[in-house]
Amino acid sequence: MGYSGHSWLDAPLRNDDGPFVTTKIYLSADRLLEDSFRLANLVFDSGFRPTHIVGIWRGGAPVGIAVQELLEYRGLQSDHIAIRTASYTGIDQQEPQVRIYGLGHLVDVLNPEDRLLLIDDVFDSGRSIRALLKELKQRCRNNIPDEVKVATVYYKPSRNVTDLKPDFFVHETNDWLIFPHEINGLTEDEIRAHKHGADIILR
Repeated sequence: MGYSGHSWLDAPLRNDDGPFVTTKIYLSADRLLEDSFRLANLVFDSGFRPTHIVGIWRGGAPVGIAVQELLEYRGLQSDHIAIRTASYTGIDQQEPQVRIYGLGHLVDVLNPEDRLLLIDDVFDSGRSIRALLKELKQRCRNNIPDEVKVATVYYKPSRNVTDLKPDFFVHETNDWLIFPHEINGLTEDEIRAHKHGADIILR
């Protein structure tokens, strides 16, 4: 289930030589917040009523806050927390492994009749969500909720290496997304051109 607005993000861009290229898209905090509210509306309008909302740290945390806030504004109370995933590559492992931190509360409180919503800012390779779902099933056992859904603002199908797909997303894109909080790896010129508070960052 996606949102069809803001086609600027879906359209491929050309360089001066003609072929399509992936380009950097600098997202503002206001746009991310608005799209997070749009994501909340997609969830609400679908009829899904989560009893538990999980924002995946880092990027999924602010999105999760906005989604939870709008759902509560519409009268839906939920238990809401953040968890963290971290990728690492072990010896003789070709694919990064994913560790999950902070699941203890969910394992303690979840029941089959609950409805769980997992939220991230971007669904990229899908490895983190796949690992999270796997560990939840292992640790919750018979208490895993019957309804578990995934919501994200940005979905990158070309980078998805799993058989999973988000239940809710606002934009489908293959562009290189630079989120409002991201500054590491940017040049000084990029920060000055695209980041609010550049003078504070570069002092």
